[in-house]
Amino acid sequence: MNPISAIIAVKNNPSHIFESLNSIKDFCDEIIIIDIGMDYSLKTKLNEYLKLKIISLNEFAPYVELIREKTKQHAKNEFILFLDPDEIVSEELKKIIIDNLHKYDYFSIPRKNIIFGKWIKHSRWWPDYQIRLFKKNHVVWPKQIHKQPEVEGNGLTIEATEENALLHYNYENLDEYLEKARRYAKAEATELTKKDKPFTLGDAFKKSVSEFISRYFAEEGYRDGMHGFVLSILQMFYSILVFFYYWEIKGRNNFEPDLTVKETRNFFSQTLLEINHWSISKKLLTKPQIIKIKIVNFFIRMFNN
Repeated sequence: MNPISAIIAVKNNPSHIFESLNSIKDFCDEIIIIDIGMDYSLKTKLNEYLKLKIISLNEFAPYVELIREKTKQHAKNEFILFLDPDEIVSEELKKIIIDNLHKYDYFSIPRKNIIFGKWIKHSRWWPDYQIRLFKKNHVVWPKQIHKQPEVEGNGLTIEATEENALLHYNYENLDEYLEKARRYAKAEATELTKKDKPFTLGDAFKKSVSEFISRYFAEEGYRDGMHGFVLSILQMFYSILVFFYYWEIKGRNNFEPDLTVKETRNFFSQTLLEINHWSISKKLLTKPQIIKIKIVNFFIRMFNN
C-alpha cells in the first residue's frame, strides 16, 4: 500500500463511484469521501464496502474547486490524490506513479473523457491534462471553476497514451451535460458579479465564437463525428448562458436595442467568416466550394462595414 491519501467529493449517487473506489482500494492507504450532498443509501453502502473516512461538508459547493484546498487538511499523508467519483485509475498509471512517487512534487496526468458513450479524442478533450497527484504543500487550488492549481517544485508530465490515462466517464447524456452547464454558468456569473467584473454581450459572443472554432476546427472536433459537433455547439453556448445569468443577477437591466442588434450581427457574420476560413485551411472543401465561399466572404465583409 502506498502513502497516498485519496480524496473524493461525492454528491447524490454517482453511477461509477464503486468502479472508482475499486481502482484505488489497493493503491492508496487512505480514502476520504467528502460528502457534499450524498444520498443516504449510498453512504450506508460505502460504510459497508470499504474502510473509508466520510466527512460531511455542510456548505453549498456548486463546483468542486471551491472546496479542494480546504479538503487537503483531512489527509494524513504527504501525497494526495484528488479523484472525481466518475474517474478510474488505470493499472499502467498506477505503475508509473509508484515508480516515480518520491521523485516528483506533482504529476500532470492525461485524462480519457468518455462523453455520450464515446472516447472524445479531439475538440480539446484529449489529452486533457490534470494535476491530481501531488505533495500537499506544493499545490494550491484557486476557487475558480475548472482552474488548474498553482504548483511549485518538480513535476512529471505523464505520456499521453490510452493506457496511461485517467479514465473519466464525463457526461453520459444531454440531461447531465445541461444540468452541470446550468449550475456552472450560474456560479461563474455570480463570481463575476461579486468581483464586479464587467461582462458584456460582446464579450460572451467573442468567447463563444472562439470556443466553437477552436474546438471544432482548430482542434479538429469534426474528427469525432456528430459527437464533436454537438459538444462544440454546447461549449459555444455555455459562454452565452453565463452572460444570461449575469444579466439576470444584475437585475435584468435593459440593453440598447441598437447595441444588441449590432453585437448579434457581428456574432453571426464573424462566426461564418471563421468557419469559412477554417473549412478552407483544413481542406474540408472542394475547389468549386472554395470559390463560392470566397465570394460569400467578400459580401459579408462589404456589408458588415
